Amino acid sequence: MRPLFTIDRHAGEPLSPRVLLHHLDGAMDAGHVGALAIEQLLMTLPHERLATFDVDALLDYRARRPVMTFSERSFARVSMPELVLDLFQDDDGEQLLVLHGAEPDYRWEEFGAAVAHLTVSMGVGQAVGLTGIPLAVPHTRPTVIHYHGSKRELLPEQQDFFGTVELPATMGSFLELRLGETGMDSRGLTASVPHYLARDDYPAGAAALLRAAADTTGLALPVGDLEAAASIHRGEIDAEAAEHSEVSAVVAALEAQYDAVAPQSAEGLSDAFDLPSADEIGARLEAFLEANDTGADSEGRPRAEPPGGP
Repeated sequence: MRPLFTIDRHAGEPLSPRVLLHHLDGAMDAGHVGALAIEQLLMTLPHERLATFDVDALLDYRARRPVMTFSERSFARVSMPELVLDLFQDDDGEQLLVLHGAEPDYRWEEFGAAVAHLTVSMGVGQAVGLTGIPLAVPHTRPTVIHYHGSKRELLPEQQDFFGTVELPATMGSFLELRLGETGMDSRGLTASVPHYLARDDYPAGAAALLRAAADTTGLALPVGDLEAAASIHRGEIDAEAAEHSEVSAVVAALEAQYDAVAPQSAEGLSDAFDLPSADEIGARLEAFLEANDTGADSEGRPRAEPPGGP
C-alpha cells in the first residue's frame, strides 16, 4: 500500500511550529468563512509545502468529481483536488502549520493518526479548527464566535448554547477529538453566520475567525483584507435589503433580538436567541451537510439553499 503522505521539505532551517490551524473543504462551512480565512493566509503570508497527502487514496471522485476544461474539441486540463500541510510564517516571523484542502472520504483513522504524528513530532502544542455555522443572527452586528475544545479549563467563559447533541462528524471535528486525545490543546472556533447568508461568501465571519485565532494562539495573523471586503459586502447587503421590505423586517427583528442580550452577560443567551433543541440542531446540521455533499459547485461550495434559521 502506498504511503498516505509524502514529505516535500527535506532540508532547511529547523522547524519549530507551536500551532496547527486546520480547515478542510467538503463539510459544513456556512458563509465559507473557514475557506476564506485559509485563502487569506495563503494570499498574504509566506509559506512552503511541508507534506502532501495521497488524495487518490482518500477521496471519492464520483462524489466530488474533479473539474476538467474542454476547449476547441479537446480536453485541455484537469484540476485535481489537493490535501496538504503547509509551513507558514506569521506577520512576526513565527512558524505555524496550516492543514487545508479536500476533506477525506476514506481512511479517517489513518489520516487522523498521520496528522497527529506529523504535528506532535514537530512539537506542536495547540491545534485550532476554523468553520462556520448558520444561526439566526443579523449581518449588522459583530460575529459571535463559539469556542470548544479538548481542554475546557483553557476556553474563554461562554454560555453553553448547545448542550449535548449528536450530529454527523466532519474531519475538522474528528481531528479536534483525536488531536485532543494526544494531550494537545485542540480547539475549534465556529463563527455564527446569518442563516440567510449561509450559502454566500461572508468575509465578516472569516475576519472574526482570524481575529479569534490570533487571540487564541498569540499569532500575528492578517485580517485587513477581509475587513475591507466585509465593509464592501455589508454595503451590498444593506442596499439589497433596503429594496425588499420583508428582508428589512427580518433583519430588524434579528437586530432587536441580538441587542436585547448583547449588553448582558452570557446567562440567558440561549433563550433570547431562540435556539433550537439539541435534536433540532443535529437534524439541521445533518441536512446542511447533505446539501454540501450533493450540491457542490466546481469549487466544492454548496449550491443548495441552507437550512432555515433557528
